[in-house]
Amino acid sequence: MRAAAGNVMSKFDQMTFRLLVNCLKSPDYQVVVDTLAQLEKEKRPIAIPPIYLLSAAHPDKRVRQRAAEALTAIDQSGEVEELTQGKEPDQAAKALIQKYGNFRA
Repeated sequence: MRAAAGNVMSKFDQMTFRLLVNCLKSPDYQVVVDTLAQLEKEKRPIAIPPIYLLSAAHPDKRVRQRAAEALTAIDQSGEVEELTQGKEPDQAAKALIQKYGNFRA
């Protein structure tokens, strides 16, 4: 019975995390900032690839700046810098997905 409950909670957690990460695509600046704050609070490494993409390629400079702050808060080891240095954003994101996983998996 505990295993079944754990599986349900795991799926629920995965689904809510996906919804949260999908909020990063919102055109509303405040929604994106609030979402980044939540992801920053949770400090889940799996959030690093999508946050990196925001920090590197979002058209709004304010979002890029706030995403970079969230990325620094989550990646306190500095590994993101090492993995992305000298790479285009799409190649860097692939390297980060290989290291931290993909929220769609």
